[in-house]
Amino acid sequence: KIYKIFQLNPVLWKYNYSYPLACSCNTSSSNEDTNLSSNNGSYSSLYSCYDCLPTERYVSSSLLQTNYTTISSDETQLPNKALLSLIILLGTCFIAIALKRFRRSNFFGRSSRQTLSDFGMTIALICMVLFDMLITKNAGGHSLTQKITVPSSIRPSDRERGNVWLISPLRKRLPVWVYFASSFPAILISVVLFFEVELTSIMIQSKLKCVNTTKSIKGTGYHLDILIAGVLISVSGLFGLPWICAAPVRSIAHVASLSKYSKTHAPGEKPRLIDIKDQRVTNIGVHILIGCTIFAAPIICKIPVAALFGIFLYFGIVSISGTQLFSRLKMMFIPTKYHPNIGYLRRIRQMKRYAYTFIQIIAAGLLITIKVTNFAFLFPFILVLLVPFRKWCLPCIFTERELTELDGDEQPDSIFDDEIDFYGQVHLPI
Repeated sequence: KIYKIFQLNPVLWKYNYSYPLACSCNTSSSNEDTNLSSNNGSYSSLYSCYDCLPTERYVSSSLLQTNYTTISSDETQLPNKALLSLIILLGTCFIAIALKRFRRSNFFGRSSRQTLSDFGMTIALICMVLFDMLITKNAGGHSLTQKITVPSSIRPSDRERGNVWLISPLRKRLPVWVYFASSFPAILISVVLFFEVELTSIMIQSKLKCVNTTKSIKGTGYHLDILIAGVLISVSGLFGLPWICAAPVRSIAHVASLSKYSKTHAPGEKPRLIDIKDQRVTNIGVHILIGCTIFAAPIICKIPVAALFGIFLYFGIVSISGTQLFSRLKMMFIPTKYHPNIGYLRRIRQMKRYAYTFIQIIAAGLLITIKVTNFAFLFPFILVLLVPFRKWCLPCIFTERELTELDGDEQPDSIFDDEIDFYGQVHLPI
């Protein structure tokens, strides 16, 4: 996304602007008044901000679309918008990571460190919003970065629909075969949603087993989740609403917040997980607060889109660091005598470990390549093919014991650690 922004707003060798900037929408429409204001020194540079342009020129229904446009005929007369977006993106990510690592520092008390770490992402977002507001103030009151677009009323985001909420399958006359052919992409989408729900269920199940190891946890409840998700997705499709699936970060954060640890452990020993107070009040409260964000449109409109991409980058960095694949890649460059006492490092031969890691990298590269090309619709199909590949092909290369170590359940100590933040615990089990 940042690369596309730099393509539309290339960095120049020289700029001719000076503060304070003034937007053309703040000046008089007549050339005489404009020249007079310029000669009086009330502003030094003229530019056109995002507020001056029609909304459809730079706003898209999706933040991931190429919706930026150059907003001045002379780019030397205003600061580079791409550099500002990059600073906000990296600033958001770095502040969040710094506060995440603050949890293990020696400053302040344990509770203070944990609070700052848990709210690190929020603090980073607030800091970058304040930074953007400062730039906005120095730029004559108008922003140089694109903000989150929030509609002024509750209505469909597709303007072609107007105020019509229900999408009738018969609103357009289509060939009969189209109705049957659409089932193929529908199956692919259902695979992705199923994997998302199941992956979240597996992570929750593994954490609950740390406390209750002798009985089935939430046995048929997970099947009920799939049923309810299917019904809600069907209803959402009729209204053109987003599809609903499990939220891994929020689910893990909910379980972690309900965890109770021992307070009588020896000095230097990690606290033990004693119990998880399972209840539904906090879940209901969280979703009510999410719904109340529709009344916070004036605040949300001040958040730069680049700050959101900084949050996404933070999610990627902290989640990938907890995967076994990343750990095995890191151990390739560390002498064996410094390896920790972990099963897949001590019980698996080095060449077998490298072979399994190489296969995983190829599979991940294949998925990423398909995802960024025009064949992205085949992503769920390739994802499903990895299941029989793991069940029937890999046993021909590795023994069952080796696969258990390389692709088995995580150890309870590594699953639940009160020194790890919520986002560090949410990662694909690879």
